[in-house]
Amino acid sequence: MRAKSKSKPPANKLKPEEKRAVELELLRPVWSDLSPREIYYRVLDEEGRLMASISTFYRVAKEKGFLARSSKTKSGLTLNRIKPVLTAVGPNEIWSWDVSQISTSSGTERYYLYVIMDIWSRYVVAWTLESHEKTKVAIQLWKTALEKQFISGKGLVNHKDNGAIMTSNEMIKFVRDAEMVDSYSRAGVSDDNPFSESLFRTIKYFREYPDYFEALEIGQKYFKSYFHDYNYTHRHSGIQFLYPASRHYGDGPNILKQRNGTIQEFVNKNRHRYSSREKIFKPIIEVNIN
Repeated sequence: MRAKSKSKPPANKLKPEEKRAVELELLRPVWSDLSPREIYYRVLDEEGRLMASISTFYRVAKEKGFLARSSKTKSGLTLNRIKPVLTAVGPNEIWSWDVSQISTSSGTERYYLYVIMDIWSRYVVAWTLESHEKTKVAIQLWKTALEKQFISGKGLVNHKDNGAIMTSNEMIKFVRDAEMVDSYSRAGVSDDNPFSESLFRTIKYFREYPDYFEALEIGQKYFKSYFHDYNYTHRHSGIQFLYPASRHYGDGPNILKQRNGTIQEFVNKNRHRYSSREKIFKPIIEVNIN
């Protein structure tokens, strides 16, 4: 009886040394707080190297026990407004903003995190952490954001939910005087204000986010560092894993062109490892709400 021959390993299987190289990349101290996906794009964009696919990075990380997961919750409320339909095709066309409560060491006190984001680039144009939720604070933050972006506000869509400060007479007057376009989400519908909702979830489930802050100054220092990293180093899945500032200030196409060139060069040298066409990154032109 003829003995069964051993099946050949697939042509695209990593060699032991290639798998080990991915493992060592995941273990680099500089990447200690990053996910395998973030590491993949940092190596690709910042060092011009492509070692393996994202799925391989995750597979190796899982095999070695490098992965950790967090749970998330979500709730919904009743609807009460017409569904907004908005489209941005460039920066400073639609800004979404919201205010979220931040826990403190006191059971009765809360801080309030105000954040304004450009939905096309995901760039946080302004933020502040305060001990109270007040319309005048929000208006001053908007003035600061407009000044920093060197725009008057004319034609800019001011998108928000139905909170008290968003619908206050002072805020409505400010929006009108600045010739901005007023836009509201339906109450409790996260899809109507998805970018702000998503940002606050990202903030509060960030690996280094504390359970609470002992003092306002401590929180302000934390968020100053957080938003700088978010704007200038965070690879955002919704914008082709660019960091928001690169897209907001026009560097995105060059980064994607360089990335595609690195991928193509690697694929040409390792064609046996690819059973399908390699991924080509194209700039995202439109960003929509609903």
